[in-house]
Amino acid sequence: MFNAYHYKMNNNSFLKEIDFKCQKCSVCCRIYPGAVYLTNKDIKKIIKFLKIDKTSFFKKYCRPVENNGKNLLSLKEKPNFDCIFWDKNCLIYPVRPTQCSTYPFWPSVIKSRERWNEEAKHCKGINKKGNLTFKQKVKYFITERNAIYVEYPKNL
Repeated sequence: MFNAYHYKMNNNSFLKEIDFKCQKCSVCCRIYPGAVYLTNKDIKKIIKFLKIDKTSFFKKYCRPVENNGKNLLSLKEKPNFDCIFWDKNCLIYPVRPTQCSTYPFWPSVIKSRERWNEEAKHCKGINKKGNLTFKQKVKYFITERNAIYVEYPKNL
């Protein structure tokens, strides 16, 4: 659960200091292996957008990824590590998953200046002057921090 006191004491000034402006380079969507976990809200939005049923979506576009002893539902990757929905741009951008829309304001990335700068080696937009307000950065952080990712269905 989100601990407001811990957040305020450890991240408030850091979120004010850091900046981000997406460079549309798509490195976060491709090239490196990873997992894009999904919330129930993500699933509902994506299947409505794709006009397919949930089971078909799971079978065609998802895979289990072990995380802390659980098999979480993640989008598949192509053999070159591109997201399954990447084809010169994001094919589901209007309904992209929470994890995608909150990047790079993930708790694991903003936990320290060192970790933020490490992430900047892979993301050209980190430390670039952007137009995000402090309130928007906090919203992204809290949204990702409170996200409940779905377990991969055992019956698939």
